[in-house]
Amino acid sequence: MFKRFTDEMAGAASAATSGLRGFINGGGEEEEKVRRLRGMGFDAAEARHALRSCDGDVERAAELLLLSRQGGGNAAGAGRGRARGRDRASPPRRANTAPSGEDDVRRAMEASRRDEEQRMVREAQEASMAAGAGAATTTRTVGTKKKGKKKSAAAQPTTAAGRAAAKRADEAAQGKFGTGKGVKKKPAAVKTQSFDSYLPSSSGGGGGGGGVRMKSNGLTAHHPNVKVPGQMKDKTKEEQILRCADRLSPHPAAVDTLYRALTAVRDDPANDRYRKVDKTTAGYVNTLKDRPGAEDMLLAMSFKKRGANELVLERSMVDPALLYLGITALEKAKATEEYKDEKLKAAFAKEIKNIQLSANDSEAEAVRRAEFMAKCPSEPKGGQGALVQLTIADQTVRRRFDGDDIFRDVLNWIGGHGSAIPNKIASREWCLVDLNRYPVVPIDTEKNIDKTLQFIGCWPSGKLEIRPSTDEWKQLKDTGGEVMGSSRGLGSAPTDELH
Repeated sequence: MFKRFTDEMAGAASAATSGLRGFINGGGEEEEKVRRLRGMGFDAAEARHALRSCDGDVERAAELLLLSRQGGGNAAGAGRGRARGRDRASPPRRANTAPSGEDDVRRAMEASRRDEEQRMVREAQEASMAAGAGAATTTRTVGTKKKGKKKSAAAQPTTAAGRAAAKRADEAAQGKFGTGKGVKKKPAAVKTQSFDSYLPSSSGGGGGGGGVRMKSNGLTAHHPNVKVPGQMKDKTKEEQILRCADRLSPHPAAVDTLYRALTAVRDDPANDRYRKVDKTTAGYVNTLKDRPGAEDMLLAMSFKKRGANELVLERSMVDPALLYLGITALEKAKATEEYKDEKLKAAFAKEIKNIQLSANDSEAEAVRRAEFMAKCPSEPKGGQGALVQLTIADQTVRRRFDGDDIFRDVLNWIGGHGSAIPNKIASREWCLVDLNRYPVVPIDTEKNIDKTLQFIGCWPSGKLEIRPSTDEWKQLKDTGGEVMGSSRGLGSAPTDELH
C-alpha cells in the first residue's frame, strides 16, 4: 500500500515537473489536450502519462486510457477473488491496531477526487445551460437564413475507443455525466390558426344569425361581391309571405288549403276554430306537411307554436293587412304555370285512378276491357320482340310486341287498362308521348294508327306515357318542338312523318 502511494506521489511530482517544463517551453498545447481528456472523464495525471506515451496524440491517449481502465477493472476483480480465496483458506490474522498514515492518505485522495468530480459537474452544468440558451436563440431565428455546417476544432475520431471517448465528452457537456442534470430544452410552440374564424357567427352582418365572420384578408378580400343571404326569420313580414307563396306554387293542394284557411280567418276572425291548426289531422298531413314554405307562411301570419303539434293565432294578433297580403300572394301563386301544370296533373291522376277502379264496380267495364285485350296480338316469348313500357299516372306496365305489329295493337293494349283511355287520346283530351325522343311531343294516333312500331320508333324498345294534353295540342296546333330525325329507334321514320 505504501509502495503504491509512493508511486502515485512520484507520478504526480513527475507530472507537475513535466507540466512546468512544458509550460516554460511553450507547452500550452499539451495543457489543452489534458483539458480535453479531463473533459472525457479521465484523471489529469493519467492523461499526461498517456499523452507522453502516445507522443501527444489525443485519440491514441484516450484509447489507451480506456483500455487501461478496462484491464484495471478486470485485474481488480480477479485480485479481489484471489484475496477472498486466501481469506477462506488461511486463518484470520491479528489486526494491526497501530496507528497508520495510510488511512489519512486514502481519505485525502478521496476528498481530492470528490472535489475534482464536483468541479467537472459544475463545468458540465454551465456548458449545458449555455447550449440551451444558444438553442433557444436559434429557434427564434429559424426561417431567416440557413446555417452552415459546423466544423469541429479537432478531427473526428476514427477508432472505436476515440468515438466512445467523444461520446462521453458529449454526455458530460449535456449534463449526463456524474450527478449533474442538464437543462431540458422546451420544444418550440407551433402557432396554429383557430378554425373559429370561419364558423357561422350569431352576430354576423347581412343576415343576422346567418352571417359568416371572416378575416380582413379572407373571403371578403378576394370576393368582395359575395354576400351571404340572411335567414327567413330576419326578413320583413311582407317578404316572408311573398317568398313562401312562391315556394308553394308547385304544390296546388297546399296553396288551396292555405287560401281557404286565410279567407276563413278574414271573414270570421272571432271564430277560434279558424285560428287553430292541428298538425296531426289527416288534412294537414296530406296537404301541408313537409311542403316547403307552408308552416313558415303560417308563422309569418302571426301564428304561434303551442306544444309540438299545434299552431294558434291569438285574437289580438289578427292583422287584416297581413291577411290581405297573404291571400293576394296565394292568388298570384294560382296564376303561375307551375300551379296550373301540377293542378292538371293532380286532376289527371285522380281521373286515372277512378277509371282503373271502375272495373271492380262495373261488370260492363270489365267486359269492354276484355274485348280490347282480345284484339291484341299474341305476346312474343321472353327476349324476343320489342319491349314497350307504358306509364299511366303513377303506374307502369310493360308488354312485348313484334316489330311488324302496328300502333293500333298498342292502343288496344292500353284500352285493356281502361276502356275510356283510347277515346280520350283520340279526342286529344289526353295525349300519348314517346319519352325516347327529345323534345317530347305527342304522337298523332289518328295518322299513325296503322304504322308499325318500327316506323314510329318503338323498336327495339319503346317508352310511352299518357299525359293531359296542352291547349296547343287540343286546338290541333303545331307544338313547335319537333326536330327532324329526333325519333329514336332502328329504321324509324323522321319526326315530320309522324305528325
